[in-house]
Amino acid sequence: MKLMTTKSNISTLWLMKHSALSYANQWFMTDRKFMKELRKNGSWEIDTAVLGVLAAKYMVARGFKTEKNNPLSKSQRWVTAAAHLTAAVQSAEQVEVKVHSLAIELGKVAPVKSTSGYLLSAATKFLWFAGEHEVRILDKRAVDALGRLRGVRGKLGVDYEQYAAVWKDQFDAHKEVLAKTLADLPCQLLWTCIPSDVHAEAETVFKELWFSDRVFDKYLWTLGVGANGGATSFV
Repeated sequence: MKLMTTKSNISTLWLMKHSALSYANQWFMTDRKFMKELRKNGSWEIDTAVLGVLAAKYMVARGFKTEKNNPLSKSQRWVTAAAHLTAAVQSAEQVEVKVHSLAIELGKVAPVKSTSGYLLSAATKFLWFAGEHEVRILDKRAVDALGRLRGVRGKLGVDYEQYAAVWKDQFDAHKEVLAKTLADLPCQLLWTCIPSDVHAEAETVFKELWFSDRVFDKYLWTLGVGANGGATSFV
């Protein structure tokens, strides 16, 4: 297999392997818990406390502030956001429609001036952790990386359909190196923070389609941190 390189001449395979190892740790330390606890006991109901922690960890909590003279406003925002997320998950609409509608509703709940009341990144992250794994998580780091990989940024940061299409194009272009990386990942478990009694669960998770998606997300985030890419930790 001929290895691709990033602009800094780092082997794409090396960076993908770093990303896989990094995401394996992230899955165990943070994402595993969010995936299990965001929907209360596997029900449709969203846990507002978990949603708030998730938003802070994934850097989309900026608009959920406490209003002056209304100390309960912040918690009320989360209750409303959770209700909108529950409705989106239960909706029979197409994924793109769910993302768009939730981004608008979240923008009303927690308006952030710079995003014009359209919280696209938050919508994709909330939906994904609520079990909508067909959703492509939109993050500025991934937007920057995809813009460089295809040579033009365009509307990647504000147009979910365009972002998802470019994400898939690049995912397909990296399929071979990603497959090799995931095949080797079980051999790297000793180098992770995952305890031995969770290794069997981890090896099962490594085979899930959503896990390969998230490893590619991690690769994009790592590549998108700087102009040359590089090894980074989570948030």
